[in-house]
Order: sequence, then C-alpha cells, then structure tokens
Amino acid sequence: MIRLLKLVLCLMSFAAGTVKAAEPRLSWQPHEIALTAAREHPWWEFPAQASFQRQGGTESLTIEAYWHGGRRGTVRGALPQPGIWKWQTQSDDSGLASQSGTIEVVAPSPDQAAANPNLRGQVRIASGRRHFEYADGTPFLLLADTLWAGNTARCGLGSREDGPFFQHLVDRKDKGFTAILMQYFHGYGDYPDSPGHRNEGGKPYLDIHSKTLNPAHFQSLDVRLRALWDRGFVAVIPATWWGKTNRCVFQPEDARRMSAYCAVRYGSFNALWSLSGEYQYAFKDCGWKPTDFTALGEEVQRHNPYRHPLSIHPSGQITWSPPHNVQSSRPFHGEPWLDHHWLQTGQSVDRMFNIVTRMAENRALRPAMPVFCSESYYERAGDPETAYHARWQVWTALLNGAAGYGYGADGVWQFLDPADPHGETGKQTKGSVPWREAARLPGSGQVRHARTLLTALDWWKLEPRRDALRVGGQPNPLPTRNDLTPPHAASLGNGTWVIYVPRGNARRPLALEAAGDRKPSARWFNPRTGEFLADTTILANNTLPPLPAPADEDWVLVIFRRR
Repeated sequence: MIRLLKLVLCLMSFAAGTVKAAEPRLSWQPHEIALTAAREHPWWEFPAQASFQRQGGTESLTIEAYWHGGRRGTVRGALPQPGIWKWQTQSDDSGLASQSGTIEVVAPSPDQAAANPNLRGQVRIASGRRHFEYADGTPFLLLADTLWAGNTARCGLGSREDGPFFQHLVDRKDKGFTAILMQYFHGYGDYPDSPGHRNEGGKPYLDIHSKTLNPAHFQSLDVRLRALWDRGFVAVIPATWWGKTNRCVFQPEDARRMSAYCAVRYGSFNALWSLSGEYQYAFKDCGWKPTDFTALGEEVQRHNPYRHPLSIHPSGQITWSPPHNVQSSRPFHGEPWLDHHWLQTGQSVDRMFNIVTRMAENRALRPAMPVFCSESYYERAGDPETAYHARWQVWTALLNGAAGYGYGADGVWQFLDPADPHGETGKQTKGSVPWREAARLPGSGQVRHARTLLTALDWWKLEPRRDALRVGGQPNPLPTRNDLTPPHAASLGNGTWVIYVPRGNARRPLALEAAGDRKPSARWFNPRTGEFLADTTILANNTLPPLPAPADEDWVLVIFRRR
C-alpha cells in the first residue's frame, strides 16, 4: 500500500469550479494545475493545498500550491498509481478554495520505463539503508555529473532546446551519467560579492534586499528541471551556497523561505536534496550556527511529501572547528531531518586518499545511512594524469561502499564562458578552461565503465572487503597522500568479487585470502575502454593472476564462482 503523501504544490491561480479532466498522465509524470487567487499572497506562503484520492483505492496525496506571480499559482504533482484520481482544493482564499477535478493516470510501458527511469518513481533510501532505489524497488546507482551553474544564462536553453544546457545533457547522457548535481540558483556563495547570476528570466530576486522573487527566473528553472526529468536524470540539488562570500545576502529565515519554496515547486521531480553547499562557510562568513541548519532541515522536511532523501554538502577543508572538520555531513548524524550522508574529500591529488577513510567513518555510523561521495578532486585540463585520477576515484568510492559518486570537471561545474556578454563568466580558477573544452576531458567518458560493470552484477549487495587483500605477502595498507597504489575489493558474498588494482602494482604479488573456491574463474576488465579481455584466467592458491599489458596501468579483476 502506498503511504499517505503530503505533497507541496504551488497553488495561487485557481479558476473557480470544477476543472475538466486533462489527457491521461503516466504514473509519476509531473503535471500541473493552474489556479487564480482572490488576493495576492507572499511568495513564501502556501495558502492552498490540493487533496488527491484514487478511486477504488486507499492511496491519497496532499499537495501544497506555490506562487507563480501576482495572483497566479500552480499545483504540480506526480501521481504514483494508475487509475482515476479525484482532487479538490482547500484554502481560506475564496479563489483557491473548493476547486476540483479528475486526472486519469496510466502505467508506463516497459519500453517507456526503460527509456526514462524516472517513470519507476521517486528515488528513496532502500530498506538496507546502504543504497538508493526507485519507488518500484529498482536499485539506483547514482553517477552524477557536476553542473553547479546549470541554471544560468551562459548555460542557456536556446530557442528550440538546442542551447548549451541541452547540449551538455546529451553529452552526459551518452557518457552514462544518471544524475546532475546542480544548484537551484547560482552566483551568490562561492563568489566574493554575491552578485547572483541570471538565467533567461533574469536573477532569482528582483530586489535582493527585500527578497522580492522574480517569477521569470523560476519559469526558466522549471524548463531545466523538466528537461532533467524527461531525459531520465535525477536532480541532486542544494538551493545554493549560503556562505563562502564577502557579502552575505541571506539570513537563516531567507534560506528557510527559499528552500521551502523550491521544495514545494520542484518536489514532483525526481531528486536528492541538500540543505546547502559547503555549509561551514555560512558559519565563518555569515554568523550562522549549527542550529540554523537544524531549523532549515526541519523546514524542508515539512514540505517533503515524497520523502526525497535529504542531506547537506560539506567543505573539503579540515581546518574547521570540531566537529565540522570531517569532510562530511557527519556532524548532523542523528538529527531527524538527515537521512543520508554527503562527502567532499578535497580538491587536490594529495587528498584523494580521503575517499577511503571518510567512507569507512560514515559507513560505521549507526543507524546506517547511504553515503554519497558528492565531490572529490575535479578533473582538470592541466593534470597530465587526469583520466587516471577520475578512474581511481570512482572505482575506489564505489568499491568502498559509496551509494553514489559525483564526478566533476573544472570548467564544467561553473560552466566557464569567457565570452558571456554580461561578464558572468563563471568562477575563474587556476588552469580552468571553457566548458566545451572541459566537457571533452577523457575521464568523463571513462567513469561510466564502473557503472557498466557494476550494473551487470547485483551491485547493491557489494560489501567493501579491501581487508581481504594481501600485497607482497603483507596486509593491504590504506592509501595515503603519497601512495595511491593499494588495491580495493568488494564482495557479493556468493563467491563474486570486484577488485580494483591501481597503477604501481605490476611487480607486486597480490592475493585474495577469502576467495572461497580453490580455483574460481576470473576475468580482467579494462577500466579505460569498458571491455573484458578475451581470455579467462584462473586463480591458484588465492593468488591474483599477473596484470595484463600494459601492466603499469590500472585494471579491474572480476572473480566468479565456478559453475
């Protein structure tokens, strides 16, 4: 039975009376109902809600309405089950009250669900609390591309879905990404003067001081969120960076109002939510306290009827005052609003090793929660080993128990465009290149091979077991800032193992102490091309076979129980 959902929907422009049924909708497909209020309401209030009830069933859904400008509003929802759904509004506003209608919902075909996994339903935390899954129970492997500045004019929509935003989605879809890391609005935090960046409709606020909302900005954001949903991407999304600036323009109340508004307006789209980017900077720059984020998390959960997974994005620095110096959302563990963890392990090669230690720390917490490696060392044009570093991080994260991995490229995350006519080029960092060049960096095409291999297995059952490896006859050491060569392993518990062997192991004997069968089957997998080698090798005495040529490269070994 579907649990009672309380859904936040935008409702301010409701015409009186009964609304004629529209064309049938697919299960989980976002749809909208337009309303007109009798009087204007502040944008941060939700003066109406629509209750949905499926005929002949017990499923029900309550959705709040959001402000759409003036006296106009919208109810946006996604109904979970096929059937005829009746809806009716409740409000103290006579223009919004007692509106009603019906919506027919039909089930998607298998081909439709395969083409757009979002038709499988909202992403949620699976029962084992180590990975994510769609509402129909299909496991979801989170492989995200970082596009923090996706809602900007330089990352434009174009006139016929042909602008840079859509071009980038085509590229990332082709490269196997399943999610997009994006801010609802960009250009405040992470920029010294908090200018705010425009999209096709202008900046988010008509007046930043009075916090007068700009409806046109959010209408352009609607198009982007719809495009992500239509193309099968899950949005992995904080509202913005509230700090990391010399000019703080957001108080905690502003953050609560905007976060609630975005939760209501975009709640029907498939998403994982974060309260903030690099939350510690709001302490340093703006005087916020941890209790401000607690209140923010509680506010967002009040407007989260679909139970989108909610966490917070940390800084990768370790110089913050304890307990906020751990590169993760761990300081908030145990608070009711938080249900999974995010990591940021550091923007330099000498901090890549943190993926292993931070994953272990967060997976050891109780109650157990999925851990998402949301940000690590971004791929860079000036890095001669850029593709290898991208491969090392995704394989290391997933084999050490990550529920997902966020890939990033310097030049893409800020959508760097030196030719932007308004001078909103995106943040200039040392060695950064324009977005088109950064999008072609080779690592972006090679991280997909981890998904290709793992989704051919019951990947959600993998348990990290790097402790079962021996290197040169000795226990497998942890990687360090100076040594990334130690291998990584995970087991399905049925004799199937996946082992990632980084560079630097050509002359080292490697063994798997817990291989199980005396002579299990094994095959080498090339993480650069996504191909298995033709020959199957056999392990003897738990010793891994010699690395294939070129032996100085990284390789993946898959071990199977012999049939």
